[in-house]
Amino acid sequence: MVWGNKRQSLLALNGLALVALLFLSGCATVHEMGVNAGTERLDLDGKAMVLMSLQVGNQYSPDYQPQILVAHVETPDAKEKSDRHNFKTDLEGTVSSSAGTRYLLRMELDPGRYVVRGATCMYRSLFIAATCLLPIHADIEVAPGTVTYIGRVSGTMRERGDGEFRAGPVIPLIDQSVTGFAQSTFDVVIADRQDEDLPSYRQLFPALASADIAVRVMPPFDRARAQAWWDSNGGSEQAGEATVTGKAETE
Repeated sequence: MVWGNKRQSLLALNGLALVALLFLSGCATVHEMGVNAGTERLDLDGKAMVLMSLQVGNQYSPDYQPQILVAHVETPDAKEKSDRHNFKTDLEGTVSSSAGTRYLLRMELDPGRYVVRGATCMYRSLFIAATCLLPIHADIEVAPGTVTYIGRVSGTMRERGDGEFRAGPVIPLIDQSVTGFAQSTFDVVIADRQDEDLPSYRQLFPALASADIAVRVMPPFDRARAQAWWDSNGGSEQAGEATVTGKAETE
């Protein structure tokens, strides 16, 4: 009986890894961070650099704290793979302290308008693997040759009320239930934390040390917009929330 439970969890872990791989390779263009600790000179070559920090916490089931894997950015009318951009987090931009873990994103984008859709997070142990989506759903516009800080997004998982969007899908049942991802929702705060974030960026990444960084913080989190996106992307109770990432926004 014990082996059966372990085997089921291992299969769930492998299944999640496969789904993540298929999503990252098939539905969006995958990017590394635009600069790293070894980048000596910032050369945007007509592109733009967007800086955003992320934090996530599980208040509903504190023993199962997720890590942020990928941030999702897309054009407002995204239809093709090239319209969707997945930025993988890295250890160089991960800052841990007594206040929690911050993820310092450095996203290089072509000039234009975008929707910062959210971030996929995962809790993973030997026998449990669960995913959730930290929603953001904020509009930004970037100009060529600029470096712009758009704020810090903090997501806290709490008990889900009737009809509220879920933090994560319900499948695989055991993993999503044990971690509380399926029974919780996100409270999200978007704030200007340049006083803390910008010194971290400049200290960790030499290419940003002397960069002219504009500050254009995203608007406050729009919960109604997040709910509408979730409802229209397979998130209804009837649909069973089979996917975390969903499709493009249809408002």
